[in-house]
Amino acid sequence: MEDSAPPVSTPPSKPATGAKATIERFSAAVHRYTELFFEKLTTIVVYHPAVTIGLVFLFVVIMAQGVWFYKEELSPDKQFSPRSSQAVKDEDWVTSNFGYDNRPVQTMFEAKEGVNMLTKESLLFMMEMHEWLLSQWKIIDGKNVTYEVVCARYTKGDDCKIPVSVLTFWGHNRTRLEADADPLATINTVSWRSLEPSGPPLDSYLGSAVFDSRGALVSARATLISYNFKNEKVEISGIGTDDPQSRYFEIQIADDSEHRRKADEAAHGVGVYIRTTGQEDVEGSDSVSSDIGNLVMGYILMLIYASFILSRSRPKYSHSLLGIVSVISVGLSTFSAYGFCWYIGIKFNTVVQVLILVLLGVGVDDTFVIMDSWWDCAHIESMRERMIAAVKHAGPAVTITSVTDLIAFLAGSSSSLPALQDFCYYASVGIAFDFMFQVTFVVAVAYLDTVRQQQSRADVLCCIKVGDHTGVCLGSDEEKARWTEAERGLQNR
Repeated sequence: MEDSAPPVSTPPSKPATGAKATIERFSAAVHRYTELFFEKLTTIVVYHPAVTIGLVFLFVVIMAQGVWFYKEELSPDKQFSPRSSQAVKDEDWVTSNFGYDNRPVQTMFEAKEGVNMLTKESLLFMMEMHEWLLSQWKIIDGKNVTYEVVCARYTKGDDCKIPVSVLTFWGHNRTRLEADADPLATINTVSWRSLEPSGPPLDSYLGSAVFDSRGALVSARATLISYNFKNEKVEISGIGTDDPQSRYFEIQIADDSEHRRKADEAAHGVGVYIRTTGQEDVEGSDSVSSDIGNLVMGYILMLIYASFILSRSRPKYSHSLLGIVSVISVGLSTFSAYGFCWYIGIKFNTVVQVLILVLLGVGVDDTFVIMDSWWDCAHIESMRERMIAAVKHAGPAVTITSVTDLIAFLAGSSSSLPALQDFCYYASVGIAFDFMFQVTFVVAVAYLDTVRQQQSRADVLCCIKVGDHTGVCLGSDEEKARWTEAERGLQNR
């Protein structure tokens, strides 16, 4: 009989020494004290869940008052140009010494295929639209605002700055244009530089221009008239700094032009488009507003996803309502972060609107971690003790992920781009609030949900009592007896 090989003994591992031992002791101490913190915090929460929920909502209401300090940065230059750059400093200096630049307003004419914008008929239509704009008047803040009110002037008391276009050849005067037998010949014989010695060249006001072999202008598919409006900026609630009279006059004439465009195209074969600073702001706001619908849809999808992940086949052991509460908690933390940042003077910008998407991923994941730990503690009978143990064990993991994200965004706040820097400020505050709400508000609701489970009530429809075995009312004692403790334990998973 062959001798059996002697057992191979594994030498005991040597204890860590030096720096490695110090790091291990420090890590163990941090983990131990973190668990201790969460044990004490959760004990308070589960013994006073209603008070915890009430305090969280009170905190949100207090943060919501930051809306009174709301300011939004609308200027793309100030959002995406470093605050310390020389260009921004130069712009601020020019503004403080000479005021804001004029607001450019352009009326653009686009002809249909085969239509020449340099014929007398087309030029007279341009003149008609020019006269139409000059004759407009709008009621803004109870005042009658006309072109004479909003036009830019070289100095106070001067006449309005003269618009520039191909109609400059006739001084934007209908009578002189009508008296010209051959407008195209006038364009080719009169020197543009004698009319506009320091401005852009003539072709800056023409589109798809065609020249003959001698360089003479033959036709153009598009033209524009360039106006200048005043730009006396003041603070406007919900908008930022802008000139209210010029802004709303621009928006209204652009809307009026939009309404008459089809008729103009049918009558003259020319489409008219008015491009203004105010209208561009409105278009940008409309684009952002349309994205809000996508954000809402994403929020709803996350509600459905979180509810599905935490649901179970038997209503008593399902926690889909907690998934909904988790997503609501993210919304509360986002709103609180907005309010806090408005309190301390951090301006809102278009990039910040996606903050809720960042917090959704972080916040809902924390709830999943806590509930996974809850299911692992199924051997603890007391619901209070089970919740305390679950949060105690999940706390370090939740803390590490939140602190990691917080540090990442705080590092991002060192960016030289103001929009990105401010977004990182908002995100850092939002992650901190989301962490706070997850370990207080969500844990309080989770404990109440376990009380609902202990009372054999259905998930969501907690007014309905259900049994362990079905989603309907409790059956007879014999039916209940069919389910073993092991089967019930499986339902807890």
